[in-house]
Amino acid sequence: MRFHFALTILTTLSLLTNSVEAADYEYPYHDPYLATATTAILSDDGATERTKSTIVRVPGLPGRNNLPSLEGRGDVSLALYRQNHPAPLLFILAGLGSSPYFGVAPYLASLFYQEGFHVVILPSPMSWNFALSASRSGAPGYVPEDARDLYDVMQRTLTTLRDRYDVNATAINLMAASLGALEGAYLSVIDADEGKIGIAKYLLVNPPVDLAYAIKKIDEWNALAGKFGREKSQQIIAKALGIVDSFSEERRDDPAVFDRLAKKFAGFMTEELQFLIAENLQSQFSELIYVTQVIHDQKVLTAPKDDMRKRLEEAKNFTFSDYNQKIGLPLWQKQLGDLQADLGTFIQRGSLAHIVDRLRGNAKVHILHNADDFLAGRKSIEALKEALGDQVTLYPYGGHLGNLWYPENKEYALRYFKPRP
Repeated sequence: MRFHFALTILTTLSLLTNSVEAADYEYPYHDPYLATATTAILSDDGATERTKSTIVRVPGLPGRNNLPSLEGRGDVSLALYRQNHPAPLLFILAGLGSSPYFGVAPYLASLFYQEGFHVVILPSPMSWNFALSASRSGAPGYVPEDARDLYDVMQRTLTTLRDRYDVNATAINLMAASLGALEGAYLSVIDADEGKIGIAKYLLVNPPVDLAYAIKKIDEWNALAGKFGREKSQQIIAKALGIVDSFSEERRDDPAVFDRLAKKFAGFMTEELQFLIAENLQSQFSELIYVTQVIHDQKVLTAPKDDMRKRLEEAKNFTFSDYNQKIGLPLWQKQLGDLQADLGTFIQRGSLAHIVDRLRGNAKVHILHNADDFLAGRKSIEALKEALGDQVTLYPYGGHLGNLWYPENKEYALRYFKPRP
């Protein structure tokens, strides 16, 4: 209740402690969509030798390794950056559309590996690999149960790393971004109750505060494809991919590179950037839907079961709201034994507000957020800041993850996890 009370009375950021004032924060991009677009080139910057990143396969759930068309794919697939000496271990968990092998997660992994950490990149629960190998419901999306499944995966991963890869971890930490940050918040509650891992620190970046709000935005921007038409939509995507590809040999530690990138993306209209953001977030969505229907054929896909290509193509027509209502809800009701719970109930139970009292005062948990994150909403972010106080550092600009690469933000993250002498 106090969280929602704060939402109604808070009107300014200027009185909030631990907020970064706009005048003191020199991040150059004040358009949140353009800021977000700068993450398009984030990946392992090449400073880390490719041989240092190892694909690790952790045993998945029983019965998931021999499903039709998915035989032999039932293990959890992770990326390991291993030091050859005892070191703190950092789990990295990104959000929708992420991969252990490209994008934001390997960018962060490279950064922390160079600072002497073991790093493990977890798959997002909203990925086909996690749905197949680790999601007990077979339809991830209900955050508390996704966090429970992640917690089990993390325990099995630590055993695998110790027994097969001789990883000596002096501490266990978690850095999570976007939807992964919301899942990370729930992980902090589970580990506080059970202590089976003993996670020392959590850094949660840009978690969605109101998940229903974020889903609505993504679906609206995805629907812009209808407004643009097929040809223009493909042209927008092709133009963006061409820009990203032209930066493939550039280093990701040079602000001048991001400045040149931003100038190229500035040629897009706001709606075009919104469409591109939604496309990126849904880049693996059809594969997820396909896998859920191999595990539980709910008859939501009409193409023949043995025609993977047609079923994947059909799955592209699903919005996140479609997925939650037609696929997730019936399975979550069954999993929890609550057939009367509606979708709104599940979303509310999986919100950040639902556990804010558990987060408050937990010195292990810190949140980084941007006041202009369009997937969270300014009022919700302000209310979160009011509820958690100094546990939240609030930046005035950056959009959604758009300042991860910015030197001030990188240095903050490194200082936060750096072991004390």
